[in-house]
Amino acid sequence: MALVSAEPEGQPTRVDRRKARTRQALVRAARRILAERGTTDVSIQEITDTADVGFGSFYNHFESKSELFEVAVREVLEEYGASLDLACTDLTDAAEVYAVGVRMTARLALTQPAVAQVLLQVGLSYPSEDQGLAPRALRDIRRGIADGRFTVEDARLGLIATAGCILAFLQAALDQRDELNESDADSLAEMLLRMLGMTARSAHTVARRPLPAVPL
Repeated sequence: MALVSAEPEGQPTRVDRRKARTRQALVRAARRILAERGTTDVSIQEITDTADVGFGSFYNHFESKSELFEVAVREVLEEYGASLDLACTDLTDAAEVYAVGVRMTARLALTQPAVAQVLLQVGLSYPSEDQGLAPRALRDIRRGIADGRFTVEDARLGLIATAGCILAFLQAALDQRDELNESDADSLAEMLLRMLGMTARSAHTVARRPLPAVPL
């Protein structure tokens, strides 16, 4: 007599679903630790306790803490990058799209310090990331060049300069929250627009346009 499978063919089994829930619990725990502590210097026991899963389950999903935190960081930044894309849906000026990305990202230290902490965890590897904010900024710089809005010859160098300035701004803003404000984030965008080749007048205008709403 043939046995009938308890799970529809081709569908995840109960074990698969349980494993997926455990893995996601670990990623959420890593995100929480990054947001609350701004560090990856924690033990695996602390991670599994935060995730409310057994210690032994960690290595069923990740080979190391570094691998887990890399996944967590990528997830946070990809979500934030997608929200920026959605906010800029109706914008047609590549320079403005770029500026919105800079202004909103620089504001993270004031509006979403947890996400700012995650971005700082990426550090100087930011320009080489293939997900999250870097490929989007590179896309916008290239569009700006193609549309004649930017005169910089090398989009990759433009990205490196952008990343360095944003990371430095975020660190300073987190360290000196009473000294840097949203207007400073706009000034940073204006400076970077001029670096990319815009005139002072055009850069000022673009960097002071009303910001679109960023979906949460």
